[in-house]
Amino acid sequence: MSCGTCSAKKSVTQILNQMSVISLDCSIWSGSRRLKPEDLALGEGGQLPPDDVVSLGSKKLCNREVLKPFLRLREQACRVCSREGVRFLGSYAVSDLLVDSISAELEKVQADFERQKQDFLAQYDQHITEWVSAHPDFADAIRRAVPEVQQVGQRFGFDYTVYKVTEAPRPDTLNHQVNRLGNTLRDEISRDAQALFEQTFSGKQKVSRKAIRPILKLRDKLNSLAFVDQGIAPVVQRLDAGLMQLPAQGSLEGEALTQLMERVLLLCSVEQMQRCAEGLSVITEPVKMQVVDKTVHSVNASSNALQDAVVQENPVNKQPTAVPAEEVPAVATFYF
Repeated sequence: MSCGTCSAKKSVTQILNQMSVISLDCSIWSGSRRLKPEDLALGEGGQLPPDDVVSLGSKKLCNREVLKPFLRLREQACRVCSREGVRFLGSYAVSDLLVDSISAELEKVQADFERQKQDFLAQYDQHITEWVSAHPDFADAIRRAVPEVQQVGQRFGFDYTVYKVTEAPRPDTLNHQVNRLGNTLRDEISRDAQALFEQTFSGKQKVSRKAIRPILKLRDKLNSLAFVDQGIAPVVQRLDAGLMQLPAQGSLEGEALTQLMERVLLLCSVEQMQRCAEGLSVITEPVKMQVVDKTVHSVNASSNALQDAVVQENPVNKQPTAVPAEEVPAVATFYF
């Protein structure tokens, strides 16, 4: 459901002209092989294969721990795309303005993936030998299934594609997907904001300024994709108004914490975001707070201004802060 009266809808062409699509292609060897009847022979003393060797119709050929670096890189690539993009046609729709910066990050992931692949292949025989030694009763079944290192190398790969989408001769289905982008974006923001609220704000009487950083990340995602739905910009404006009113230094508690939590709760609810866009939000406007540095209240609502205004615990000594890991969809191919 769209925001109704919040705006006259942009045309599909206007939206497509401002966005690109990034598709991830990540393949990872599963470290397993399909189970065969002869593999079910009992071990010494009638012992059944242990769960770490045989499960769900497959037998494991190496310790799965050695494959985790590839999974982490896949998740990192998904986070890079989902941080700035919204799910679209099984990929990520992003602003044209951010394609270069996202591509630069993905190229780093790609280089790390290739280095990790070469390291794994160089130690492939050792990984197999260690696994066989750890399960001597089923050594034959493992060895029979081990593929050549060249075959395994072909089953690892990381790549990405950036492309533009244009209207087709029969555009009905595409138009439907494009017109849903605003709803998809609100759904994603709501999911992430709910997780943030539970992890950072629920039951708290006081939080550090680090709590603002993940809110700014959600704000920046909304701002960069505001072109997909004219109901998004009013939500960004509401966030900016609240963030600019926060005190310039120190932890957040009392009225300042309440004000910040109200902004997070706005993002937690798709309905509240829609009502905000329609000018019908029932969230009461927080009391404006006096701040030490009045230059904080610049009318410039850009992300850089917000970062300078509210994310400093100590304005003299800027330190990077940790960003909570995001939930990301699995985008990968696993080969047996």
